[in-house]
Amino acid sequence: MARVFVSGSSTRLGLLAGKELLASGHDVVFHARNAARAEDLRRKVPSTQKAALRTVCRGKMRYTLRK
Repeated sequence: MARVFVSGSSTRLGLLAGKELLASGHDVVFHARNAARAEDLRRKVPSTQKAALRTVCRGKMRYTLRK
């Protein structure tokens, strides 16, 4: 299956899409805006192994994978 990055997946539609993709066998990287949302996401989807935290660095978006 494919590796999928789902932006905005810590809430609502993004969360639902991420869960559906994960259930379909895809390797899903969930996105969270900050560390608190990433922890909340891990509670909502215990099987997730990766969450990307968004930070702004010199006016550019940078994503860091957290396990």
